[in-house]
Amino acid sequence: MKNCRISHLLLLFFFAGGLSAQYTPASNEDYSAEEAHSVLPADGVLNHMPVDSSYFGTSSAPIGNKISFTPTVYFFFRPESTINYKEAGIAEDTGQLNFYLRGDFGGRLSLPKNIDMVFNLQSYGVYTRALGPLDPNLSLYEAYVDMKKLDRAGKLSLRFGRMCLGKYGTEILVGDDDFIKGRSFESIRLRYKTAKTTSDLMWVQLYQAAPDSANFDWNHPIFLGNFNTFHVREAINFDVNLIYIIDQYNSGYRTSVLMPDVRFFGQSNNIRYSAEAIFQIGQTKGILSDNVDGKVNAHAFEVSAGYFTDDNKIGIDLSYYRASGDEDRTDDDINTYNVLWQNEHRRFGFIDAFKGANVQATTLHLSYKPGRLVETGIHAVIASVLENRDRSTGIVTFPLTDGLDPEITAIGIGGDWYLNYYFNHYMNMQVSASVFSPGEYFTAANGIDETMVRMYLLLAVRI
Repeated sequence: MKNCRISHLLLLFFFAGGLSAQYTPASNEDYSAEEAHSVLPADGVLNHMPVDSSYFGTSSAPIGNKISFTPTVYFFFRPESTINYKEAGIAEDTGQLNFYLRGDFGGRLSLPKNIDMVFNLQSYGVYTRALGPLDPNLSLYEAYVDMKKLDRAGKLSLRFGRMCLGKYGTEILVGDDDFIKGRSFESIRLRYKTAKTTSDLMWVQLYQAAPDSANFDWNHPIFLGNFNTFHVREAINFDVNLIYIIDQYNSGYRTSVLMPDVRFFGQSNNIRYSAEAIFQIGQTKGILSDNVDGKVNAHAFEVSAGYFTDDNKIGIDLSYYRASGDEDRTDDDINTYNVLWQNEHRRFGFIDAFKGANVQATTLHLSYKPGRLVETGIHAVIASVLENRDRSTGIVTFPLTDGLDPEITAIGIGGDWYLNYYFNHYMNMQVSASVFSPGEYFTAANGIDETMVRMYLLLAVRI
């Protein structure tokens, strides 16, 4: 992600002031009769069966002929204490006491003719007892132009610039990296939206580091996407998506992959449900040579069902997830499912360290809202790998021996308890405790056979 100098920010403020932009103060409306909405980062709210709010959410109010500037400032602070804990991909125990701090600074400059100019800067820092302080950074997360109502019916819009790729469906196709920095790239998105449908055409220039064995410094895959949602009625909704990624590095190869995705979701009375299936098909090439003629053939699916009470105080969801693995890591064929950039942001608890690949998991989510501003719940999961010699690294921090018993597949059992307090529209907090009991595969791959504990307090403030 590219660094952004402070001078760029000052220049943008100067430019906004030169246009006689007027400051839009926070609303003084009385929110006492309604539920305060969350300002927690997405990984702080366990919505197990999410629906992308950008599809059918309320649209922003018309701007009119005036120019306005609306600043946005968020702070997130998370101290945590861990025991026998390893972050994904880190070979060293990061236990004891860690501190995470994130700041988001941005704004929206609204111009006449339904044009918005949006920018977001993000600063992130972390300190752990084991690893020491990491360099804090200030980066340009988003800077795009949003052109709305391009046709007479007001259904066509165009967005271009550096923007977050966004979430589509349940995240088993496109994941997110929520608390740290999200996923943003140079992109162009054309959207056509009606009351019942939303269709996106998207071009994205990705960033991906090349492996040390390659003779180039940086790999720039191309992401071409078509996302469609059809809203028939409350009980019947469909996602039909098609993604093509050209020249992406995966499991030691450069790949070009086509990914069709179909999802059915909805709710009827007090029952909600979702079912999604994704396939990945394509070709592989060698990093240093094109004399590789392998294939990509992977898949994933997830089914979920839940029940909620009429007053939405109690909810229960049960789901099963399965993503293919590779039984032969010596050939040129890739059968490991690849969730695009999903990280361990609490969707499956600690098991997200496996990036959604080569894993089957069953989850149970219980939520309870004792009051308008309080929500608590538990999230339990049991998981195993499909192939214990899969070519993907997962949480493996050293090479597994070929003598590993193929019957050893248990990742383990995990559970999260959380308590969210939505103090108001500008300040939320969360207390969470997680326990993970490793299975035989996790111990063989990672070297840890002791129960892992994680506790943290998360404070989120919007100014």
